[in-house]
Amino acid sequence: MHITYLLATSSNAIYDGKYSQGGRYHTYGQQSFVLDLLGTMGRAGYTVRLVVDAPSRFALTSTLRGMDSVTVTEEIDPSSKTDLILVDEVPDEMLMRFDEHIPAFRIVHHAGRRSSDYLVGRCERFLCMTENALSLQRKYLPPDRAVLVHQGVDLERFPAVLGKSRPARPRVLLYCRLDAGREAVLGQVIENIDREELLVYVAGDGPGFWETSDRFGSEIILINHVQCQSIPNLLGEMDVVISLGRGAMEAMATGIPTLCAGHRYAGLITADNIGSLLRYNLTGLGGDRDPSLVMTDIREALDSDRHGVRALAEARLSADAFVESVSALYAQVAG
Repeated sequence: MHITYLLATSSNAIYDGKYSQGGRYHTYGQQSFVLDLLGTMGRAGYTVRLVVDAPSRFALTSTLRGMDSVTVTEEIDPSSKTDLILVDEVPDEMLMRFDEHIPAFRIVHHAGRRSSDYLVGRCERFLCMTENALSLQRKYLPPDRAVLVHQGVDLERFPAVLGKSRPARPRVLLYCRLDAGREAVLGQVIENIDREELLVYVAGDGPGFWETSDRFGSEIILINHVQCQSIPNLLGEMDVVISLGRGAMEAMATGIPTLCAGHRYAGLITADNIGSLLRYNLTGLGGDRDPSLVMTDIREALDSDRHGVRALAEARLSADAFVESVSALYAQVAG
């Protein structure tokens, strides 16, 4: 299958004029999703033409250009071979350049954000990555247009690290964007971590970065930003991760016991609670665990079986399942 993937940077609603660093835009979750999806599609035998409005400002351009199955360009070429168009955050005009007979699927990153009337009429499917997004999108989309396709991570990009021995000071990594209220929950979690018993890393940027630095900078290792390409290396050195969304997925793919904290605190992610947590993208929403119990949860995590964590990621968090679902949906609409 030949796929054209449309992505914008400067006009991207997720960027919204924010997250510029060194002349490039970065939105960790969205870019991590794109990197994992395109890599998985390549191994599945698809070829992908990634059309991005400003390749020099896109943090993954050089990485994706190193993939044999991916072409990165800013040139919209409607005459190029295209079986399916995947529409990320883009202005309508990018899609309007293509013939209407080519199926288009809209990728829903923001659960409640409405698409334009043009996209609603043009896109055959809206790929909702959580049950929450599916419920919200169905309120205004035509019947059967919104479908649930859980996102996942590239299990080859995040190889399992299963043979680690516990150091004298176990290493705990907290990482997420420090904005939208998440920094408040993260602050409560850090307050309740024994920072002498554990070596604590915090990786994240946003308005809460300097507040975190002022409060805990002398007791933790604080990192402003880690590129998507480097995250597997950082995760491989950790004993426990506290994160949300794709950060939690990537840690579990690596085999690392993971605590869910973001908009709320939900504690250790297990086979028993992952289903309910995925409804809100592992952000902690719906969780009501007290952050003061984090040390109890960390000690339980340190005793967890890494093989079991990896197996849970393989069963519930694989990008291969996303690609298979997209292929099946394409077969439906293509007849």
